[in-house]
Amino acid sequence: MSQKKFPDTPENGQQSTNDTGKTATKETGQTDIKETDIIAAPEAGTTAPPLSLTVAVRPISPTGNLVGFANVKFNDSFVVEGFRILRSGKGLFTAMPSKPDQSASTGYREVAKPVTAAFRSQLNEAVITAYETKVQEIQSLAAAIESEQKPSITKQLSDGAERAAKSNAARPAPAKHKQAETDTR
Repeated sequence: MSQKKFPDTPENGQQSTNDTGKTATKETGQTDIKETDIIAAPEAGTTAPPLSLTVAVRPISPTGNLVGFANVKFNDSFVVEGFRILRSGKGLFTAMPSKPDQSASTGYREVAKPVTAAFRSQLNEAVITAYETKVQEIQSLAAAIESEQKPSITKQLSDGAERAAKSNAARPAPAKHKQAETDTR
């Protein structure tokens, strides 16, 4: 397996120093994968902006416990796709994007995941809220369409027959033809 080297990437076992003078190197425990944290200090007197989550959901007809999919945009800068919305005995929850991995105990490995429980909770709440809102919109739209629908064919035929009977009852009886009168003489 060839490994691509980048000029600013430290060699295995070394530490990196960023422009703030802080150093962070972390081994992930997986072969040939090394994770380096780049610690950027905010400018003096500023605070980090709050995290903005924009969630797009797509409810589906339930398949097992799967009820929908979601994509999340972070601070209008970064999108993570492939969140799954699942229903369990405890209610709805969000499953992180994953891909098949035979070495994992579940057969799948998450490809994007929150680092803290607090952020996992915030992300789950945002996705579930967006899902419930979308389902309510769909139900409202379906109710509006249902109330505007034409009556069934059977109802339309019976209404038409009633109108025809009323219309025919209001007409005078047709006059008999003179030929019919001469034939009887």
